[in-house]
Amino acid sequence: MNNQRSLGTGLLFAAALAVPMSVSAAPMDVPSNVTVQFGQNQFPQDAPPFNRFMDPNEVTIVKGGTVTFEFNGAGHGIAIYRVSPTTDREDIEEDLCQPDPVTCDAQGAATSDLQYFVTDRVGDVIVDTGINPPNTRVNDPIDRLVYGGGPVAFTGRTVAGAPAPLVEYKFEKVGRYLVICTSRNHFINDRMFGFVNVVRKRQRDASESE
Repeated sequence: MNNQRSLGTGLLFAAALAVPMSVSAAPMDVPSNVTVQFGQNQFPQDAPPFNRFMDPNEVTIVKGGTVTFEFNGAGHGIAIYRVSPTTDREDIEEDLCQPDPVTCDAQGAATSDLQYFVTDRVGDVIVDTGINPPNTRVNDPIDRLVYGGGPVAFTGRTVAGAPAPLVEYKFEKVGRYLVICTSRNHFINDRMFGFVNVVRKRQRDASESE
């Protein structure tokens, strides 16, 4: 993590030491490959913002496993960042548009065009959204692992069972990762994000180095 961007060095030090079981050695049934639906995989979709979510919005895989993100509907892009292991949804949501997704969506571009500094549990800045213009998408390259969709969003699945654009990423390091939709409105106003937990391969490999 880039500590030079930290807004709260030393905050919640005790919490940072409490590594959850989600990043410890994996039980035998943790999968090596999972699929996440990016946007509502139902057609017709519900009206925004109720179609803007990831399903499931949190997954756990073994180190070296792959997550496949399938895109549904319009306007999506993807970015992945590593966060501190105790980071939860509240830590991310508190730095986005307030007070709630419905109110933010109603205000539209007036809120999603603003700059937000999204921090994890220990106060490190994970995502600087910048302002629009010039940043038409959430495009913070610092410590970013994946950037898909770019300035032109994916055209996702619009019919049940149809092929969908997808992004596959192989997670090689144990840890917790934040996955966001890079559409400013989807992320900032509608809180379209999720987490991937990556754990050691098996109990018998618990002593292996990362």
